[in-house]
Amino acid sequence: MIQEYMSNTDGNHRAGEPSLKTLRTLVLLGHVTLAVTLASWLLMYLLNGKPYENTWWIIFITLVLGRGAAVGYGLGKHFSPMYLFFLAVMADVFLVFYIYPLFVRNYRHLKRVPHIGIYLDNLHTVAIEYKSRVAPYGIAGLLAFVIFPFWSTGPLVGAVLGFLIGLPAVATLLSVTIGNIIATAIWVWFYDSLHDWNQNAALILLLFLLFMTIIGLLYTQVRHTIKKEEQVSDSETEEDNDLSTDR
Repeated sequence: MIQEYMSNTDGNHRAGEPSLKTLRTLVLLGHVTLAVTLASWLLMYLLNGKPYENTWWIIFITLVLGRGAAVGYGLGKHFSPMYLFFLAVMADVFLVFYIYPLFVRNYRHLKRVPHIGIYLDNLHTVAIEYKSRVAPYGIAGLLAFVIFPFWSTGPLVGAVLGFLIGLPAVATLLSVTIGNIIATAIWVWFYDSLHDWNQNAALILLLFLLFMTIIGLLYTQVRHTIKKEEQVSDSETEEDNDLSTDR
């Protein structure tokens, strides 16, 4: 599906848009990083057993709820901090390598992409909200955006944002990857220290992160719905005005 919808696009280009060859290379890197992640899961489970049978759950939480929630959950399950760091970084890396090419090649008609079109459109909506604040600072602004440890400022939204402000693909992906590594390291260090100091405080922080993530998801969905309704209303108003003019 990824290869099909990377090639099924028009020939118009914008500043910073990578070539089709570059995007296909990124998808290939996505396959490689995913394979490495799954191989590490198998190796850790064979060598250590529990709790590494739950590695898939750490990956899932990283992709859905973010690195902070994944790190908190993993340390609570007694995962190795270093392996948690590796997992959280790799999960975001292969997600970016898969989604960034799809977004770039279909950004003019995101909703046409089967299964994840609405998701891509939501990413676009979130990134647009930060565009004016990040664009003046270029790569440095994008790096800070990804490091900032709150919902919707992760590497995937950062990659989309880098494209929207016209940064080259290499600069965008290097910035979001470095930012993700720094942010994940901070989360692991902070949560590990907090967990050693007070496990109850660590649990409260985890629950707070989950709560804020859910609120963020709901907020984005509501904003997206309102925006689409406004666009439909504006379109209908323009049509009514055109009809009145013709009469």
